[in-house]
Amino acid sequence: MFHTTRRLFGALIAVLTLGTAAPLAAQEITRTPIAGFPHAAAWRLADDTPRPVVVILHGADGGTEAGERFGPILARLGYVAVGLPYYSPDWGQYGPPKALPELAGSFVDIPVDQLARLRDTVAAIPGADVERFGLFAGSKGSEFALIAASRYDWIDAVVAYTPSDIVWEGWGLETVEAEGTRSSFSFDGQALTFMPYRGFVEGLLAGPAADLRAIHENGRADHPEREAQARIPVETYRGALMLIAGGKDAQWNSVRQAENIVAARAAAGRTTVALIYPEAGHDLIGDGGPRNGHRSGGTPEADAAARQDAWPRVTAFMAEALNP
Repeated sequence: MFHTTRRLFGALIAVLTLGTAAPLAAQEITRTPIAGFPHAAAWRLADDTPRPVVVILHGADGGTEAGERFGPILARLGYVAVGLPYYSPDWGQYGPPKALPELAGSFVDIPVDQLARLRDTVAAIPGADVERFGLFAGSKGSEFALIAASRYDWIDAVVAYTPSDIVWEGWGLETVEAEGTRSSFSFDGQALTFMPYRGFVEGLLAGPAADLRAIHENGRADHPEREAQARIPVETYRGALMLIAGGKDAQWNSVRQAENIVAARAAAGRTTVALIYPEAGHDLIGDGGPRNGHRSGGTPEADAAARQDAWPRVTAFMAEALNP
């Protein structure tokens, strides 16, 4: 079911490393704030050479960390990398102070169509070629990315770590006493149909002991009638798609969700590259050795091995998809 092209990827990695990465790594990187998007920024090499745009979409932790971390890395690979913060958790008296007051404090009705406005704004940045447009996303950011890709034909490539095949219920202070009533995402001012959880508030009260994967899986089991309407129509996306998932993901069942995406696209005659790591968890983005992934599942060693295997494949996939 899963498509792997090791020989092709190996050739692309050799080209990327020998022909591109070394010269670019020596160049200066600039950071440009994005007007109209609080805390968003673009990282790029300090010249005006036209380069593909890659938008970084963070997961449920929110904030600027994903952009600050991967913006310079992707810029050195030859992209105009844009970090788009869209959520900053606000649990009032039940949590730490909200870090970024200008952003949504609840993960409720996050507008996916803000991406179109972002693209128009980024087009004014010197060297930003928005006709070559990719998304680099993880977890809830992958959910965001796949919703967008299913609706916008100008998205050319998506890398979706630990993805979802459906839109899930949203959360925030206003949902604590109203479980099952709000969506995570909206489009064109309309909340998207979502799959409810089971036991989200109980999970909040349980803290680190909460079984987040069960909250998702049990909710899905409770509401089979929601499957069709909550499903992201990934088969409408014509661009390049890579999925990365771990079999011991403790956040949600990203392997099942990746399999569903691959199957839906295959039925429509579309190819998907899926990298599945049976012993790995949720903390799969980037490269590097073992680290203490927050409630990732698997082990730090299995996650590190998966990252080290996946990262050169991810960079090769992006190079092929965005540099035709």
